[in-house]
Amino acid sequence: MRTRCLVLSTMFVLFFTVSAFSQGVEVFGGYSYQRTGDEGLNGFNAAVTGNMSSWAGITGEISRHTWGMSMLSGTGLVSVDANVLAFRVGPKFVSRMGDTASFFVQPLFGGYRMGVGADGTGLTVSASGTGFTAAAGGGFDLRVGPKIAIRPAQLDWIYLGSVDVMGSSSGSTNGFRYSGGVVFKF
Repeated sequence: MRTRCLVLSTMFVLFFTVSAFSQGVEVFGGYSYQRTGDEGLNGFNAAVTGNMSSWAGITGEISRHTWGMSMLSGTGLVSVDANVLAFRVGPKFVSRMGDTASFFVQPLFGGYRMGVGADGTGLTVSASGTGFTAAAGGGFDLRVGPKIAIRPAQLDWIYLGSVDVMGSSSGSTNGFRYSGGVVFKF
């Protein structure tokens, strides 16, 4: 009986999901630059949007940004690096300008993992922590083919909640993110 309920529930959820995204799915991927605190981080941003109508959808995104530097100390070369891996989800609202361009806004919420590491003179240290994150912004897509668009600019305000790494609080930060890349429509 339990297996039967699980199978029927799964089929119902899959049917609802397919019918809810009847307007298609968009997949975005590209380069991203994020300014967090006083640091600039390079990385990528990828998102999947299930369109429920021509003007609204649900977006899930993943982004990863890194920063690193090497310095010469009295004991040798020391490398320090940091990375921020974020997962966010939220609604996306779209305004279409004919068949060639579309503008969108999206508030996204989720979590992130910050990792830091240092390597030098035979000693390696690394630590990480997780926290809350939010992103709010928008951008525009320019259609270049029946199923392909270019996203020349997506600008987002990014909030990273405080994270404890190695017993030290990172403090919450606000910053901006630029992303640009390619959108595939299915």
